[in-house]
Amino acid sequence: MRDVHDRTWVAEFEELWMEVLGVDTVDDDDDFFDLGGHSLSALRLSTLIRQELNLAVMFGHVLENPRLADLRDVASQVSPDKPVVESV
Repeated sequence: MRDVHDRTWVAEFEELWMEVLGVDTVDDDDDFFDLGGHSLSALRLSTLIRQELNLAVMFGHVLENPRLADLRDVASQVSPDKPVVESV
């Protein structure tokens, strides 16, 4: 489990959000879809999180946890070597 207070991966996680959404800043209460996200950008975000951070965050996790803080909590609980089974 990753520490949600570890600024290294948290900052990288936030950078991926900003990159995918094309925004300059994000905060914990921001909603992915309210910032212009859609299903294809959610797929892109989950793919980038897996590739760049080596965390098994799946497409369904983004859809079910659109708030930044909630998805970051999910990301802190997944293992890089064992994906969490989606309940979609």
